Order: sequence, then C-alpha cells, then structure tokens
Amino acid sequence: MLRAIGASVIGPAHILEGRPNQDAILVRRNQGGWFLAVADGLGSRTLSHIGARMAVQVARESLGMDVLTAEPREAIQRFYRSWLKAIPTQEPGTMATTLLIASCGADGRCRIVQLGDGLAMYRAGGHFGLLTEVRTGFGNETDALGVTKSFSAWRYQDVVLSEVGDGVILMTDGLADDLVPERLDSFFSWVIGEAAKRSRRNGRKWLEQQMTAWPTALHADDKSIGLILRGDR
Repeated sequence: MLRAIGASVIGPAHILEGRPNQDAILVRRNQGGWFLAVADGLGSRTLSHIGARMAVQVARESLGMDVLTAEPREAIQRFYRSWLKAIPTQEPGTMATTLLIASCGADGRCRIVQLGDGLAMYRAGGHFGLLTEVRTGFGNETDALGVTKSFSAWRYQDVVLSEVGDGVILMTDGLADDLVPERLDSFFSWVIGEAAKRSRRNGRKWLEQQMTAWPTALHADDKSIGLILRGDR
C-alpha cells in the first residue's frame, strides 16, 4: 500500500523578518494513488511565495494522474500555460519558483518531474536513484517557472515502487543543499523508515520537528519535504 506525507516550515531568519514561507507543498490522494508537489519560490523575486503556492495547486489540477500516461512535453507545456493563466500578474518573473512533482498510481507506477533546484530521489525495486543533476550554475542561478521557457530544462523519470521500503522523496534546497551526496542513500532509508512507523499526522509532525531542529548553516532557509512510500500494510 502506498502512503504519502509532507511538511514545510519557515526558516528562523524569515520568521524574524516577518516574511512568508516561500516554499509550498501539496499532498493529495489521486485515483487510488498519490500526487505530491513541492515548490520553492526564488528569494530574489518579490511575489515568489504566491508563484510557489499557485505552482503546486495548478500542477495537481492540470496534471494529476494524467502525467503518468501523457507525453512529457505536452503535459509540461499544458501545465506551464495553466500556471501563467492562474498567477495574478502579467510579469511571471516576479513569481518565479522551482517545482518538483511525483505522481504515483495505486499499482506503484510513478513519474517524477523536476524544474530547478531541490532534490528528487527514489528507491524502486530496492535500487536507489536520483533524478536531480549536479548543479552547474553560479550564485542563485536556477531554472524556474516564470524564468525558464525551454522544455530541455525539465527532468523526468518513470519508476515503479514494487517493494516495501521503495519510495520517492522530494525536498527544497533549504534541506538538499546541506546533505552530503555520499550519504543520500542512507538519509533516504532513514526518512522512509521513520515515516513508515508513523501515521500520516504523526509523520508530518515528525518531519516538522526534524526541520525545525535542522542544525546546519543554511538553517535560515525555508524547508519542505514530501514523500510517497510503499509500506507493508
């Protein structure tokens, strides 16, 4: 049986500044499966928090389970047009945001999609993998909705969650930038294992506690994480 959990917290510096959470997350049941979307508004863009919220909502409405079977270019272009229509501005760059999506059917078939920073990782058939590529930009450069128009900037991967312990984890760079690449597999196992022990509500609280106590240098940033896992019940 598939389960899904997600959580988001505002970074301490943003709380002190009275700034809204620039991340957004959406976790929804979808035709017997789950739909998960995580977005991170670009800090340099004035309305990026609105762009992020609209991105996860429009992704659910525009893509849903269709993303599993649709031709990727057509599905992503349809979503992008829908996002542009939904945002309340004629200047989409002011609402620029990254986006990660995972759509999984009840049979365990999943499609993972990413634009921009953050981290998308999975275990399928017991084998660990990453969708995310090594970042090559400088400073705060990143691909994002409202900035990037090329389909080639999007990445996607089809996987099947067939074994207990398989799953998908999506997170914003407030978490991802602090993780050591060589330990991602063990980090994945730890998060999935802890989530599997808990109800959805308690799992969300546990994720919030972990992110609030995040001990590393980028702790000031907003943090969001969502996961879909195959459990044993």
